[in-house]
Amino acid sequence: MDFSKLGQNEKLAVYGAVAVIVGGVIGYAYGFAILAILAAVAMLAVVFLPQLSAGTALPGSRGSLMLVCGAVAAIILVLALLLYLNIVFFAFGVRDLFFLVAVAGALLMGWAGWQEFQAEGGKFQLGNATTPAATGADRDLSSTTRDVPPSTSAPVATDAPVVDTTDEDRNRI
Repeated sequence: MDFSKLGQNEKLAVYGAVAVIVGGVIGYAYGFAILAILAAVAMLAVVFLPQLSAGTALPGSRGSLMLVCGAVAAIILVLALLLYLNIVFFAFGVRDLFFLVAVAGALLMGWAGWQEFQAEGGKFQLGNATTPAATGADRDLSSTTRDVPPSTSAPVATDAPVVDTTDEDRNRI
């Protein structure tokens, strides 16, 4: 797993997923919050699976899967926080602090999933994918090399020689 090949949104999603897993396990995830931990594990699988197995195709677009995992974790942990608000802040301890870290990580996962979803064009695509998912670095590179439509004006030919001007030449002018 090469962390440097991940895009910015994928790195944020990994940070959030690790916070949910660590915070949820140490902070004793209240009630259904164990599903948020499973969503965090799924987020890590979505982010790192294309690197570990290049020929494996995800069952949908990467942004859509990250959005689903992040939204599930964020909704569950925010609802758990609202339900157990009096318990968390009544006798505040280390477990409660880690639970709040898990909630913050889930919100970060949701935000990163939303950003990745919007970066892919905002089209929700789940189902069988026919091509392997591109990594964040591949997508960032391809977005900078878009095709530019040709201009409608004809190019103008000049006979002037090309002059190399350095910083020293510019200072004399």
